[in-house]
Amino acid sequence: MKTFTLKFYLKDNTSLDGKCPVYARIIYDRKKCEISTGLKCLPKEWGETIEKFVASKYYLNKRLTQIQAKIYKVFSTLTESDEPFTIHDIKAGLSEGKKSKITILDFYIKYLEDKTKDGQESANTIAKYNQTFRYLDDWLEQTGSEKLKVSDFDLSMVNEFDHYLKQTPWNNKGDRMKLISINKHHSRLKAVLFAAFKEGHLHRNPYQEFKLSFPHAKREYLSKEEVNRLRSLDLMGNKTLDIARDLFLFSCYTGLRFMDAQDLTVRSLQKINGADYLRIDQGKTDDRIEIPILKPAAKIIDKYDDSFERKQGKLLPLLSNQKTNKYLKFLAELAEITKPLTHHVARHTCATTVLLDNEVPLETVSHWLGHRSVRTTQIYAKISHEKLQKTSSRLNQIV
Repeated sequence: MKTFTLKFYLKDNTSLDGKCPVYARIIYDRKKCEISTGLKCLPKEWGETIEKFVASKYYLNKRLTQIQAKIYKVFSTLTESDEPFTIHDIKAGLSEGKKSKITILDFYIKYLEDKTKDGQESANTIAKYNQTFRYLDDWLEQTGSEKLKVSDFDLSMVNEFDHYLKQTPWNNKGDRMKLISINKHHSRLKAVLFAAFKEGHLHRNPYQEFKLSFPHAKREYLSKEEVNRLRSLDLMGNKTLDIARDLFLFSCYTGLRFMDAQDLTVRSLQKINGADYLRIDQGKTDDRIEIPILKPAAKIIDKYDDSFERKQGKLLPLLSNQKTNKYLKFLAELAEITKPLTHHVARHTCATTVLLDNEVPLETVSHWLGHRSVRTTQIYAKISHEKLQKTSSRLNQIV
């Protein structure tokens, strides 16, 4: 038997007049949803045990009784239908007939303001959400739908936005977005609309009926021989190219994303059980990881011991991701590497060439890369040429 409970309570969100909003908390089948009653109350005027106003507020208590009756009516109607239902169906039933007046663009702005204010997302993530907002804004302007209400954003709108993303160039050359980039914009809008659904602006998130298809990602990485060619390049004293190479190689031996490596400070260096480690709070997930410092990475750290950045407390030289990738393309030509070289290839190289090819267990690689799930790390668990060669040599000694 699925249990159903209803409780009225004050939410801890005091306004300037000292009043707290009154909410209804519904629990059904161990799932919870919270609904604003639109009423406010001073804490001293609220009876927590009786779940009502206590200071001669007859008309307000009457309003609570009306809300309670409506909730039970919706629940009763769903129960009598003999069809399975969820907590979301109860909430949708309460919202039926109501339409949010807030536009999708205004709600999107509010969503980002809340995320920024609460510090829930990194500056980099907020910047990506802003990028999606610009595409959404441009699409709505082209269709004359700038005032589109968030409550009217349905599956047909998602499909139209998807078509817009597939047809719109992302740069001055007229290049179209790849599927993985389109999906990232959908994923951000999906999160915004889910927040709108939770707040009661939407009866249903249209993305429940829109399935994202993700292509099999090709994880480029450098072989040990290619890494050695890059390391041994004579750069004729070109300091900028040398820094770009060091930033790339450092991530080959640490697996760090570009911004995580750039954010490293002297305080990131830690001694754990007598060994040198890097302690990092990842920008993407905010998860803390501790990575042992391999000798090639330690040499790069020591190389910049007297640099200007080190005197400012930074561990590595500072260079933008865009410039680093620009210089890496030039370095690839010098090292006769035909693979498209970007800084993120270093992270893939760490996973495959440095760790997995040297028999490091997948669980260890997962922690090293800061993955929350080993399933994410399994993307890298491919059979490389190096591993095939090792296996072949061992078999040749047996057969």
